[in-house]
Parts: sequence; structure tokens; C-alpha cells
Amino acid sequence: MNNGKQTSVFDTVWDFFASVKVGVTIIVLIAVGSAIGTIYPQTNAIPSPNPEFYYMDTYGKLGDFYYRIGLADTFGSWWFLALVLLLAISLVIVSIDRGVPLYKSLKNQPVARKVIALRTDRLYTHAEDADESKLEELAQHLKKRRYKVRREGDALLAEKGRFPRFGAYVLHMGLIVIILGVFSRLIPGWYYTDMIWLKEGETKTVGNLGFEVQNNGFELEFYDNEQTRVKRFETDAVVYKNGQEMAKKHLLVNDYLTFEHANIYQNSYDPQPMFKVGTIDLIDNTTQKSVGTFTINFDDPQPSYKVGEYTLTMANYFPDIKIDPEKGVFTNSRDPYNPGIQFDITGPDLSEPARQWMMPLAGPFVKQMLGKDYRFDMQFKDVDFFHMTGLKIEKDLGTPIVYTGLGIVLYGLVLCFYFQHRRVWARLEAGVLHIGANTNKNWLGMTGEMKRVLVPLGIEPMSMKRKEEPQQP
Repeated sequence: MNNGKQTSVFDTVWDFFASVKVGVTIIVLIAVGSAIGTIYPQTNAIPSPNPEFYYMDTYGKLGDFYYRIGLADTFGSWWFLALVLLLAISLVIVSIDRGVPLYKSLKNQPVARKVIALRTDRLYTHAEDADESKLEELAQHLKKRRYKVRREGDALLAEKGRFPRFGAYVLHMGLIVIILGVFSRLIPGWYYTDMIWLKEGETKTVGNLGFEVQNNGFELEFYDNEQTRVKRFETDAVVYKNGQEMAKKHLLVNDYLTFEHANIYQNSYDPQPMFKVGTIDLIDNTTQKSVGTFTINFDDPQPSYKVGEYTLTMANYFPDIKIDPEKGVFTNSRDPYNPGIQFDITGPDLSEPARQWMMPLAGPFVKQMLGKDYRFDMQFKDVDFFHMTGLKIEKDLGTPIVYTGLGIVLYGLVLCFYFQHRRVWARLEAGVLHIGANTNKNWLGMTGEMKRVLVPLGIEPMSMKRKEEPQQP
């Protein structure tokens, strides 16, 4: 009901965000969104360079659905940031809407209260046959207990701990500072986070940070021979800028390298090994004798190889081969997890090139299904594997702002829970000194303090009045 007054749009919006129900609703929505965002790991925390395959392979169709609808990046999504922004607006408006009136009421609180009002205080006592000297003596005792005393004629107001009344708004301020720190990530150049996956010897440019990181060596050690329990994984990382080496460090888990406000962490590694270099023996099936050997670098294979009198020309190369009845033959990624190579073999006793597959992880399949008429057989004599290291690059200039906000929040909590706003009113009227006391919390402590003030003055200590119980009908 607006009593005939027209409410402006500004007032409507202000009243909406000043509502405690709205603030609680926003907090609940943020909590629900955060819970949904933790069902599966976020994309910046998975141990794989291929999130589009990782969620499907690890968590099935539900995980793939989770990734495709964007929940794998919940905390960077527009709707989550919008909720955080709405919370910040609500905190600002609530703090102004309630904090300013509280400040004005405490600043303008009267020194002289009527006796009838003092008698209704939860803590009250009085002293007969009192005079001005008794009132002044009370004021001095209160000052010794760090009360700020104000006098107006025969009335007195002693107060201490006013600022803790604003503890909730200090906490609000801390939350707002934290949110500002979060949104500082939107400032260009202030925030960057990414996972880079590097093979041994590989160098990659780090986003728009202006430097490169090289994997100069990766070490992986297991506790057991079955290689099921990882003991340690470490990377020799080198940072280059404009072609010059700027920093290097042997990265361990929880031991990072910092360069130009960016932290480089040893975060993960790809548990699936990749083929690095293999030595292959070319066998002539007609004589069952070796024609010769050749060495192939699966990360960078040559167009052709000379083996004895024969030349093997690479017709097709699939670094991570997949065979699907509908899609046919394709590669799942650019990395040699499961290489498949199709060679055209030419030689003096071959009238036309002999096309032949070589798939290290599918040797029996090649021999039984594809190689029934193959003239040659390719057998591995030696092979080296390597793992890809996962380094997390993180730059966040808003972190000090967030930590500052956390400090303010803790300070606000301390004010709310461990300090009290205590006030004592006294009025001398008709030879009777009336004393009333009030606090916003810890009434037992207030009672004890007033006892230590009043007993030396010969005044009966205060006792807390019981809250009146509702009358039974």
C-alpha cells in the first residue's frame, strides 16, 4: 500500500534488492549452482587435453551431456557470474538501507531518558538518597571501564563498543570486496588460466601472456612394477620470451615456477603413453627372412623409408587410429596414442606398389583380418614411449583483492560474535538515581560488569528481568 503515492522504478528496484528474502534466494541459487558445478570436475581440472572425449570416456553419456550443456565450466558461465553480481547489488543495497538508519539512530540517541523508560530496561536498578556526587561517581567508574560518558544535566549516557553493531555490514563489505576481486578477472590482462599439455621437447606459447613454456624432460616413477600406483611425476620446465631463456625449474607437485605474475604448476600428466620412436623389422613372408630394419619417429614420421632393396612410402598416417563401421577410418587426435600407418612398398621384384597397414597395438588384427595376402610382415624390435605433462598456467592479479576481502569478512565475524555494544543510562530524579543498561548480546557478561561498577558505589547490583510469558487464555 503506497497511500496514493506513485512508486518510481528506482524505488521498486531498491525495495526488491533490499528484501532479505531476495538475498537469501540469490544465495541459495548460488549454492545450488556451485553444487551442480562439483558433480564432475571442471574442464580446467581434468587430467586430459581432450575434454570432448574425457567426459564421455570417464563418466559415460551423463558426463558427456554435462560437458556439452556447459556445466563443466559452471564457475565461468554467464549465469553464475550474473548471480554473483546480483548478490553484490543486494549486499550494497541492504547495507545502505539498514546501515545508514542504524548509524543515524546511534548518533542521535538521547542522553536523557524518562524514568519510565529506564524501568522497562532488562537490566535496571536504583539508589535512594542519591545526589549529584553519586551520579558523578558513577560516571567516573564507567570511564575506568572504557565507557564513553556523556552528560546532560541530571542525566548520563555511557556507551562502549558501538562499532561492533556494524559487524554485519563490515562482513557485507568484505563479501563485496571479494566479488570485486572475482570480477577483476574481466579486466584485460588481469586473469589467465589454462592447462597446456606438452610432449617432451615441445614448446607452446601461453595464450596472450607473451611467453613460451618448453617441456625439457618429464619423469614418471611408480611404486610397483605393474605401474598402477604413481610415486612421482616431474617436469623440467623452461620459460622463453622473445627467443631468450628467462627462467627454468624442475617442477614438482605443489612447487611452482613464477614468471611475470604467472604461476606454472605441475598439475597432471596424461596416463596413456604415446609412441615416441620404434625400430621395426621388415619380414618377407615368402622367405620368412628379415629384409632389414628402419626407425620411425611417430611424432614426426618421414615420407618414406629405405629398407634393403625396398622403399616404404607413407600413403596415410593416423596418429590415433579409430575404425568405425559407419565413419570408416579416422584419427581420434593428433597425438600418437595408437598410430596406424599405411605404406606403399616398392621394390625390384614388385610389379606394382604393395599397400600394407602397420598398427602396433592391433598387430593380430592386421595379420588376421587385413594381412592375409600381405607380402611383408612388420615386427617391432624396440619401441620407446613417452607421456605428456599437464602444466597449469595461472595469472590472477585480483587475488590480493580477494584475500583483502577475506580479511575484512573475518574481522566482521569477530565483531559480530565476540564484541558487544553496551549502553548505560542514569537519571537523577527526586533524590533517586535510576540506572538502566542495555546490550545487543551477552547479557550475562553485561550483568557481571555492572555488578563490578555498582557494588563499590553501594548500589544494589542489577539482575536480569525474565521475559514475560504470554498469558494463558
